[in-house]
Parts: sequence; C-alpha cells; structure tokens
Amino acid sequence: MPDHRRMLSAMVVLLLAAGVLACSIDLGTGEARKPIVEILSPPSGSQLELGEELEVQYRAVDEVAVVRVELEADGRIVAVERSYQSEGQPSMTGTLRWMPTTPGSHTLLVYAYNRDHVMSDAVGVSIIVAQLPPTFTVPPPPTETLAPPAPTETQVPPTAVSATPTHTSVPPTPAPPTPTRTPEPPTPVPATPTHTPMSCPAIKINVPSSAYPSRVFTLEWDANPHAVPSGWQWGIRFKGAEVGWTHLPVPLDSPPREEGGHWKADYLQGRGVEETLYWQVCLVNTSDPSRTFECCGPVPPWPIIHAR
Repeated sequence: MPDHRRMLSAMVVLLLAAGVLACSIDLGTGEARKPIVEILSPPSGSQLELGEELEVQYRAVDEVAVVRVELEADGRIVAVERSYQSEGQPSMTGTLRWMPTTPGSHTLLVYAYNRDHVMSDAVGVSIIVAQLPPTFTVPPPPTETLAPPAPTETQVPPTAVSATPTHTSVPPTPAPPTPTRTPEPPTPVPATPTHTPMSCPAIKINVPSSAYPSRVFTLEWDANPHAVPSGWQWGIRFKGAEVGWTHLPVPLDSPPREEGGHWKADYLQGRGVEETLYWQVCLVNTSDPSRTFECCGPVPPWPIIHAR
C-alpha cells in the first residue's frame, strides 16, 4: 500500500511539472495573438458586370479589440471600416464596397487590425468581372422626300415709264459738333492680401515608424501648445530621397482628430513602393487662397520605412 501511494505521489508531481513546463513554453513564445477575420459573402468565383458595385460582408474577432478592417483589391486598399468605439470592440461585422473598373479576374483580400496594431492573416476571394456586351442602335428607315411642285409662271405686267423728275437743290446739312470726351477716373485696384507667417508649435511625431507601401496608416503627434490656432488647420507633407516635398490636399480626406491627448490623422498612405519617406506636420491658414503651408516639424522630419 505505501508503494502505491509513493507511485501516485510521483505521478502527481510529474503532471504538475509538465503543466508548469507547458505554461512556461507557451509564455516564452511571446507571440502576439492575431485577430481572426472571415468573408461571409460573396463566395469565391462570384461574377458581376463591369460598373456594378460589389458588397463584401465580413466578421472579425479578437481577444484584445478590433479597431479597423481593410479591403484590398489586386494589391491596393479600396475600402476601410473603423470601429465606432475609439478603443475597439471584441467583434466587428460590416460591409465593405468595391466598384471594379476593368474586366477579368480580381483577387480581394480582407485584413483586420486590433488595438495593438497586430494584423490578421488575410482571407480572400476571387471575383470575375464580365465585360458588358456592346449595344447597337438601329437607325430609323429613311423618309421619302417628295419633290416640290414645279413653279407656276406668273405674268409680270409692263412697267409704266415715268417722266424724268426735275432736280431740286437741297441745302447741305450742318455737321453736328464733336462731343468732348471726359476722362474717367482710374479704377482702384484692390490690394493683394499679404500672408501672415504663423508662430509654429513644437511638433513631436510618435508613431508609426514603419508601414506597408500600399496600406493606409494612422499618424500620431503631439503639439505644444496643443490647440490649433483660430483660423488655421493641420496639413501634412512628405518626401523621399528627392529634394521637393509632396503636400497633401487641405482639408485632408479624414480631418485630424484628438484622441487620448494626442493628434491623429487617419487614412495616410505611401507611394506604393518600398522606400523610406520623411513626414512633417504643418499649419495652413484657411483664409489664405494660396493655402500656404507653415510646416512646423519635427526637425529633422520623421522617417517611416514603407516595406512589407
């Protein structure tokens, strides 16, 4: 009997050790849990006609929180849907729309991102877009045109010859006096508005340091002072190895927002190739027709590595 107890105790100790070892191995991986996304419709191989809008229904779940879902068509982001809650939600279900512009086979991929900026594995479907058949318009039959009737000959009565009139002298008409031209006063030219330089706040960009070449990302920065001056709005510019800057149109597609004490601008994107771009945050005077950029910083510009 004591031998059985010792054997049972040894087995319990071994099981506990195995459990602890398994936990330590699982904890030692340190891999971030990925969100999971699935396409509910349409099924792969679906067909639609050119010019017809396609609705892609999805469902995404995550242990942390799903913050946005992206739809990619042939390697380019065409639709993005964000969580209505700023901190994300455990699951998201929605519809992403895409309008094809060329016929043929197209690959659609859906990605989900959680609050920790971890991206899910892609799920995809293949869609076939059919070319619309040409339409032919049948012209109406030609209308028979009747020839006009022959003109009727009309007898012209002889013209009576009148006597030669006697010439009567007419006195010359005096010429009217030439009007005197009064010079008009010159039209005043409005003064050209002058651009007033802005005293820039101190800018510090926080994230990101890397992004995919063809996917949108969110730029986060701090400003000191934090508030945007009255009559001004945020602008953004970037450049690569070239000297000149690319200024994004103002206002931005997604206006910058305040969240958690920081400024954030969504739906920014690189140029679709692997490269390092340098970014700066600027201020733009809304009353200035030329939309002159007062680029505040950071100095030097913030580098973002756009690569897969």
